[in-house]
Amino acid sequence: SQYLTLQQQYVQLLNTVSKCGVSVTAESAFIFGVENWLGLVCIYNRYGENAALNAINNIYTIAYDYLYNYEETGNTTYLLLYPIVQYRNLTSSYPDCVAIGSIQNLTNTVMNALSSIDTAAHVLNIPSNLLGTPMFIIFNRANNITYVLAGASPVVYDAVNYAEEGRLVSTITYQSELLGIGFRASPTQVGLINELISSGLGFGNPRASLVVIEFLDPTCPFCAIFQVEYSGPLREMISNGTIYYVVQYFPTHVLFYGCSSQTIAPMLGPICQG
Repeated sequence: SQYLTLQQQYVQLLNTVSKCGVSVTAESAFIFGVENWLGLVCIYNRYGENAALNAINNIYTIAYDYLYNYEETGNTTYLLLYPIVQYRNLTSSYPDCVAIGSIQNLTNTVMNALSSIDTAAHVLNIPSNLLGTPMFIIFNRANNITYVLAGASPVVYDAVNYAEEGRLVSTITYQSELLGIGFRASPTQVGLINELISSGLGFGNPRASLVVIEFLDPTCPFCAIFQVEYSGPLREMISNGTIYYVVQYFPTHVLFYGCSSQTIAPMLGPICQG
């Protein structure tokens, strides 16, 4: 494996953060968690799509391993460590993409992303139970058929198939749970979706009729599950030009760290009180 064993990573990281004076706290996990996103944006802009896709895969492989170890041991330190491990791995490969920002600027990044999500949820009438990560918008440019889905499950591919066939299904369930809705987007909704496409990190064929927008958080455990267990077909569709894949930032899990920090929680304001 290209990664050290979990125990080696754990010991090595503790030694490193101790020498550097970095405490393994919710605050540090928030800082590195947001900087992971900024680092991905930097890699995309400087090194291109393939490098960014590889970085996403590496980030989620690390998260998946650490979360598995947390489930096995119950040691909550692993939940604080993995955003730092992710960031160290990212910046060791791309040292010019070190994202150094003040806590206030990182908090502003989170707040701005959440504001955009609020707008999208309002315009697209997304139910509150679908506002989580990973969240997908599947859009057929030819007929405006649109699906919104949430969660780490393979049903995203059902929606891709429905959209490609021009088939409109109002609700999508998985194991008796509502995971998605389908509708034909209005002109206003199409405009919003096009804005999300143009403002995100785009991969694959920009002229593809089908667009898959994924809202993710580098520290989201469910995003890690989707990427590790279910992303194979998605990557194939990206490479063969079937879809245009777009990534947007939806800082959900990172809020757990921010709202657990006495320094950061006041900056996030009412978000931490919801």
